[in-house]
Amino acid sequence: MLEEDKIFFESLGVKFKDGSRFDDYKYFALSQGILIANALETEEKIIEYNKLGWEEQKRLVPGISDEHTHFLDAGRSGGTWGLAINAAVRYLPMLLVNKRDKKIDDILN
Repeated sequence: MLEEDKIFFESLGVKFKDGSRFDDYKYFALSQGILIANALETEEKIIEYNKLGWEEQKRLVPGISDEHTHFLDAGRSGGTWGLAINAAVRYLPMLLVNKRDKKIDDILN
C-alpha cells in the first residue's frame, strides 16, 4: 500500500498504527481491497464478484490472498473479506486519480 493510499483511507476514518491488535488486519484487508479495485474497476463488477465462489474470485483477481479463508465455509472470513470488498468500492475514485497522475507523468517525461 502506497503512502497516498494510507492517506486516502485515513480521510475515510481508518486509523493505522493506533496500537490496536487490528493494525495488521486493517492493512491486510485494505491492501486486498486495492487489489480488487484495480482488477475490477467498477462498483457493479465488485458487487457481482463478491457473489461468486472462491475459485472464480481467485481467477478474476490474481493475487487475492487465501488468508481470507480461515473462518467461513463460504470461503472467506466475514471480517477481512467484508472490509476488503468495502475498501475496493471506496477506493474506486483513487483509480481515476492514479490514471490521471500516470498520464501527467507520461507527458512530463
